[in-house]
Amino acid sequence: MQRTHGLCNGINWFGYGRDDQTRAMNWDYIIVGAGSAGCALAHRLSADPAIRVLLLEAGPSDRSPYIHVPAALIKAIGNPRYDWCLLADPDDSRHGKVDLWPAGRTLGGSSSINGMLFVRGARSDYDAWAAAGNPGWSFDELLPYFKRLENSVLGEDSWRGRDGPMHVSRLRTRHPLGSVFVEAAQELGFAANADYNGERQEGAAEPQVTQRQGWRWSAARAYLGTAKHRRNLEIRTGFAVQHMMFAGTRCSGVVARADDGSIHNQHTYNMDATPWRMARNAAYWLFTGRGPASSPYPHAVAFLRSDPSEPEPDLQFLFGPFAFSFDERGVIPYLGPAVSIVFNTCRPATRGRLSLRSANPADPIRIEHRLLDHPDDLRRQLAGCKLARRLLEASAFAPYMRGEFLPGPAVQDDAAWIEHIRKTSFLGYHPVGTCRMGSDAEAVVTPRLNVRGVEGVRVVDASIMPSLVSANTNAAAMMIGERAADFILADRRG
Repeated sequence: MQRTHGLCNGINWFGYGRDDQTRAMNWDYIIVGAGSAGCALAHRLSADPAIRVLLLEAGPSDRSPYIHVPAALIKAIGNPRYDWCLLADPDDSRHGKVDLWPAGRTLGGSSSINGMLFVRGARSDYDAWAAAGNPGWSFDELLPYFKRLENSVLGEDSWRGRDGPMHVSRLRTRHPLGSVFVEAAQELGFAANADYNGERQEGAAEPQVTQRQGWRWSAARAYLGTAKHRRNLEIRTGFAVQHMMFAGTRCSGVVARADDGSIHNQHTYNMDATPWRMARNAAYWLFTGRGPASSPYPHAVAFLRSDPSEPEPDLQFLFGPFAFSFDERGVIPYLGPAVSIVFNTCRPATRGRLSLRSANPADPIRIEHRLLDHPDDLRRQLAGCKLARRLLEASAFAPYMRGEFLPGPAVQDDAAWIEHIRKTSFLGYHPVGTCRMGSDAEAVVTPRLNVRGVEGVRVVDASIMPSLVSANTNAAAMMIGERAADFILADRRG
């Protein structure tokens, strides 16, 4: 599920303020939702001073330290001021578990509350989009857009962008156990990879994050930081779109309303969850941009195969120098020294369903998702659990490891592992595809992102993906915004 970043062109915005007075204004393009794709789109369209752009965001501005201090993301996720805090229906495949579905509710959208990991995905992901009836969406055709959005010193020039708005960097402060994880992966026969956003994705690596000098670099900072001063771009926060208006099949306006495992002899970041240490780390980060406060979750990343027979990596592993649980209340750190490995299936086969509860746009949507319904997904989760245990049992971790806390050494056979998986699995925040693009009649949008059956409306965000990329989705969402801007400008030129 993604909050749709819709685009209507050549229309009026009718905004209802707190005094309930109506204001009508004319714009060339109205972008609904200032998330990753919406910010990219607003930046590129408003670069032409002749184009008038309005960007509407239901949430507040992004001034909170919960957004900009990387380690404070646990205060943003599950916080109704910055997170839509959507709740899924109970999942029968996991004993009725109810999931919190975080979705950013502020400038920058989910890029303002996510884990900041920058991953493009595999070449085969995008080549599959093109093969499914989406010309112009192969990896080679999209690589220039990935490079255009990126500002990084990592990797080789042929693969990476150097002067884009989105800063991508290494961690300013990397926990020493991150390197131990990479060493453990090599010990098990997996390759190290200097750049998983380069020629190949497979292997274990140092993480790449959307940060600049230790600060979160959201899509809002990247794309709106300079664009917000343009006279032809207006950014309105706190306005939720109620509905679109149509003249025949053409969108003629929108109506918006003001919205009121345990470690021995090694310090881990769980040990910093005390008032004194949090204050000390915050001060150190403020003056240096370094230290634990600059840390997202992963300090090592690996794209590995659940079985040697797999044609390409089908599991993504994240290693963090702290441990936590996650449920409908949000992120809950464990007390005491601990590390953890989180992993996910890169291309899951299970499909969920979104539906409306009513015609009232303020009512939360219904989310139905049986996370472990498909046997292939459960098989890969089982293989991933066993591989995670092997990684932590590697000799590289031997000087630090005191014991396994969860699930514990008693879990050995497949039945016990599967029960553990059903009890502890949680969402990875990367749902897509509710407005799938394609050339067939069932596709919601065309390969140029026009909504079928209406005029003047495009959908521009991760919901248009015909299949999930084997990665976090923030980089791909910004790429979609960049791609859509070129479609729109080309159509405008006629």
